[in-house]
Amino acid sequence: MSDSLPDQSPDSTQKHRHATIVDPDAHQVLFDNEHVRVIQARASHGWKNEMHSHLPMLVVNLGTGRQKVTWADGTTQIVDLNPGAVVWQENAFEHAWELLAGEVNVILVEVKSANAAT
Repeated sequence: MSDSLPDQSPDSTQKHRHATIVDPDAHQVLFDNEHVRVIQARASHGWKNEMHSHLPMLVVNLGTGRQKVTWADGTTQIVDLNPGAVVWQENAFEHAWELLAGEVNVILVEVKSANAAT
């Protein structure tokens, strides 16, 4: 995963439901309180999901894989997932993804107070 994700408009995040609702089989909530929501996202080769939203978050990658990511504006990007990569996503965003190779195994720490600042 790169060091940052493309800047996506926080206003557009209201259009799509959260990842844990759209794709609960791949997005499991591990912890949730008034400050953070911690999600483990896991999927194997060929997995696809619909457009969904995320709050600002820290991403910790545990697996190796390659995704085709489709952003809310329709653009696509190939993202390599590398173990140990840590990425901060400043803004809420929407995306869908398809796993082209390997696995998705990431920990997402969504920061609820960061969303209030956007």
